Amino acid sequence: MDKHWLGMGFLALMAIILGTIPVAVKQAMLSITPEIEFALRFLIGALILTPFARRPSLALLRDGIGLGLLLAVVFATATIGLETVAANRASFFFALTMVFVTAFTMIFRGRRSWRQAGATALGFGGMVVMSWQTGEPVIGNVWLLVYGVADAAYTICLESVAPRHDAMTFTAVQLWVVAFCGVVWAWPELPQQWVAIEASWLLLLYLGVIATGLLMLLQIAAQRWIVAEQAALLFALEPICGGLFAFWLLGEVFSAQGWLGAVMILGAIGLILKEPPPVVETVPVILFSGVDAELPQDDSELLEIS
Repeated sequence: MDKHWLGMGFLALMAIILGTIPVAVKQAMLSITPEIEFALRFLIGALILTPFARRPSLALLRDGIGLGLLLAVVFATATIGLETVAANRASFFFALTMVFVTAFTMIFRGRRSWRQAGATALGFGGMVVMSWQTGEPVIGNVWLLVYGVADAAYTICLESVAPRHDAMTFTAVQLWVVAFCGVVWAWPELPQQWVAIEASWLLLLYLGVIATGLLMLLQIAAQRWIVAEQAALLFALEPICGGLFAFWLLGEVFSAQGWLGAVMILGAIGLILKEPPPVVETVPVILFSGVDAELPQDDSELLEIS
C-alpha cells in the first residue's frame, strides 16, 4: 500500500477516536477530578506501550522530553477547558488546530495565500460565535484556545522530529513525561479519589489505551509520511465525529448560533482543504527498530552519505 494513503488512513482512524474523547473525558469527570483523569489516562497509556519500546538513545530522550512537555500543555488545557465547555462545541474548537497549523506555516514557513488567510479569519470568527452562544464561563473557551495553539505547535514540531526515531519508543517517552506532569498535578487529590477511580476504571482504561497510547502512536507513525498541513486535515472529520458522539451519548444539541459557528469553522477547514498540499518526500517508517538514526531528507544528504 502507498505510504501516503496509509498515513491518511491512520489519520482517519484518529479522527474517529478524537471524536469520542470529549464525551469520554466529560463522563469521567462526573466522578473524578480533571487532575486525576489526566494523570491516570497518561499513566495507563505509558504503561501499555513501555513493554514494546526499546532502550532510548540520548537524542530520542531529548526530543521525547521536549515534545512531551509541550504535549502536557496540550492535553492539560483541553482537560481544563472541557470542565465548562459542552462536548459538541469542544470538538469544533479542537478542529481549530488545523487553522492554527495553517496560520503558523504562513508566518514561519512563508507558505502564504489569500485562501489560508481567509480560512484563519473564518475559523477564529466561528469560534467567537460559538463561544457566545451560551452562558457558560468564557474561561473554558480561553483554555481551548490555548489548546489549539499548543497542539498546532506540537503538530509542526512533530513533523520534523518523528522520522528520526522509533515510533513506539518515542511515543512511550512522551507519555511518561506527560504522566509524570499529571501525577504531580493530581497528587493532592489522590487520597480522596480512590473509590471514584475504582468505579471509573473501564472509562479510564479506554482513555489510556485507545484515546492516548494508540492515538499517539498513530499520529507519530502517520507523520513520517505526510507533512503537518496534511496531518491537520484529520480535524476536518473530528468535529463531525465529535458532534455525532455528543448527540448520541450525551444528548447535546446546537442552538442556531452554535450551528452558525460550526458552519464557519467547517468553512475554514474547507478552504484549507482546497489549498494544494506542498510536495514532500516520504521517509521509511520505523515502528520497531534497533537503530535510532538520522534519515536523509533530500538528495544532497544522500550524496554526502554515499
